[in-house]
Amino acid sequence: MEGTGQAGVPRKLCKFFVVVIFITVGLCYLLVTVFDYNSPLPFKPSSHKMPNRGLFGGHDKEVCDKKLNYMFVKVHKAGSTTTTCILQRFAYENDLTVALPMKGYANIGWPHFFKREDIIPSADGTFNVLVDHVVYHKELLHHILPADTVYFATLRHPLSHLKSVLNWYHLTTRFHGLDREHPLRSFLENPTKFEIPYLTNSNSPFSYTKNYMAFDLGFPIGLSDSKSAVDEFVSRLSKDIHLVLILEYYNESLVLLRRLMCWKLKDVLYDLQPKNIRTYNKSSENFTRLVAMHRQWSNVDYKLYDYFNATLWDKIKQEGGDFHQEVDHFQNVLQSTATYCAEATQDKHEINSTGTKLTIPVSAWNDEFDIDPHFCFKLKMHRWDWDFVFRKKQELPSNMSNAVKESIHSPGLRVLNEYLVREIFNII
Repeated sequence: MEGTGQAGVPRKLCKFFVVVIFITVGLCYLLVTVFDYNSPLPFKPSSHKMPNRGLFGGHDKEVCDKKLNYMFVKVHKAGSTTTTCILQRFAYENDLTVALPMKGYANIGWPHFFKREDIIPSADGTFNVLVDHVVYHKELLHHILPADTVYFATLRHPLSHLKSVLNWYHLTTRFHGLDREHPLRSFLENPTKFEIPYLTNSNSPFSYTKNYMAFDLGFPIGLSDSKSAVDEFVSRLSKDIHLVLILEYYNESLVLLRRLMCWKLKDVLYDLQPKNIRTYNKSSENFTRLVAMHRQWSNVDYKLYDYFNATLWDKIKQEGGDFHQEVDHFQNVLQSTATYCAEATQDKHEINSTGTKLTIPVSAWNDEFDIDPHFCFKLKMHRWDWDFVFRKKQELPSNMSNAVKESIHSPGLRVLNEYLVREIFNII
């Protein structure tokens, strides 16, 4: 009896351990099945959802909604044409409806607040995108854009901006008595000698040299001396505008934009060749003195730039450790694309569609994708070329009168020719 009892104990223990092991294996299998990130997600993403890739990439990252409604405040001489072309290309690739100016140029009502009549009507009366020059006014924009529209803008260092303005608008020749060798210093030492806002250009509600960027963003320069008005203006914009791109940190800004909009890396590529995004280059002593003088003249632009430049870097700090790695990767892809496209776009009269493509390999921030000659020409396109394509592609209301149709003006092509338009967009 004693021997039998001693032999029974090991048998019972063995059965116990077998049961425990079986239950443990079953639980492990259940946990792996439920929490296996490589298994299908417990929902079916729509076509507008995609992984917002972080450091480790893969589809186990946060899934976000690709944003398709956006408004870009096109600030003059602040890298806005480069950005506009990116946004127009995205609109085309995603079949979005773009608000286009009736007059055919880059302005929708600017330099005044726009009216509905300044925009070519769409077939269903709605728009996804607005990227042309307007004087920013949130309430007016709410009347034509969806409630979930994302708003962004560009700014650049105000002194660099002034230099660009002087060159672009030929102010060095229009301002009589300006020292041609040192135009910035000559102007800033006595700006009212050359331009008195509202008097020098009596028909214009803005000044090319005084708070020009702020004007585009909706600030009346007559309030430039009111500290409370300036502070309230910057505070309101900080709530209205989701992201302000800083030209001096353009690639960082675009990576932020890509993440904000949940777009792909390919969506924010741009043409390096014709775009000048370099910072204003002066010796530190002269630069410091010029900035001090300019800050007194164009105070609101500096307030905006200082605030949103700091905000940009605050946003970058919140993006995590892989942000700068993504910027480096983005810059490498830009350079590779520029090298390939320089060769692929040499002949504007014949596209080699069967030629070698540039393949961008998979990374933590993108799936593998190809760059072909068609895409290269899209990168090269000027905003006028995109306007031409949209005017051909977008349908007008069926009840639009002939008089309104005849008043629509198209600026024509700038970079593309009829052959390229036909081959790339199938537009006759």
